[in-house]
Amino acid sequence: MKRSIIILSAVLSIVAACSGAFAHEMWANAEYSEGLLKADLGYGHVFPVPEEIPADRTHLFEALKLVAPDGTKEMTQTGKNYHYELKVDMPKGDYIIRADYVPTFWAEGKDGWKQTDRAGYKKLTGSDPTHVEEAIMYAKYIFNVDGADSTNVITKPVGQKLEIIPQVNPATVKPEGRFPVQVLLDGKPAASVEVKGVYDGFNGRAEEEDPANGYKAFYGKTDSNGVVNIIPVKAGYWNVYVQIEPEYPDKSVADVYVLVARMSFNINN
Repeated sequence: MKRSIIILSAVLSIVAACSGAFAHEMWANAEYSEGLLKADLGYGHVFPVPEEIPADRTHLFEALKLVAPDGTKEMTQTGKNYHYELKVDMPKGDYIIRADYVPTFWAEGKDGWKQTDRAGYKKLTGSDPTHVEEAIMYAKYIFNVDGADSTNVITKPVGQKLEIIPQVNPATVKPEGRFPVQVLLDGKPAASVEVKGVYDGFNGRAEEEDPANGYKAFYGKTDSNGVVNIIPVKAGYWNVYVQIEPEYPDKSVADVYVLVARMSFNINN
């Protein structure tokens, strides 16, 4: 598949060392031709090559979805457990490929990370966890068909709790130009939120613990309206993300929420 066409990634870079939920990256590669949309949901330490998703984690992912002018269509998993397809007519226009990670509790303690809340960790290990979070992450890819640069779909929220929304089509943005996006939390502008991004190949094929993963090709903060201008320094395939960690209301269950939203797009020369 053409990895430059679609890639979705949701990964925690700023707290990767302390978060079991995001020790893996999530993305999707896809292509569309003659009425058939094909996509791969990747989940691993290094993208963009998809790999078999461990059986005990397949339930963490909703099916990939196509967001089109006439509504949202769920893709069908077929073949490898990361592969999805959809027979659909996609005329020239702008689209979104959407990925959602099911809200999941992760707890860490002397016995490592477990996929459970505070009480569950104690039951499984006989010890109290040192950190518990409910991980919730989202991703989407801004997808143009037949060279479109319209904004019929991509500038509208898709309803994710934390979401990055383009204000223009990235097809109209050139390298070193400005690409304004808005960050929404529960449908409202999220002010002073850090936005980070890389382009495909920025870190090469760096492994999870490689210090190079801490460097980003773009860094900025949203203004009072939740808007930031992304500056893509070069053409290519880009991933930008935001992460927030609100306190969990019931400390007997978890310490924090870990919310991540990622948006991927292509910048042309």
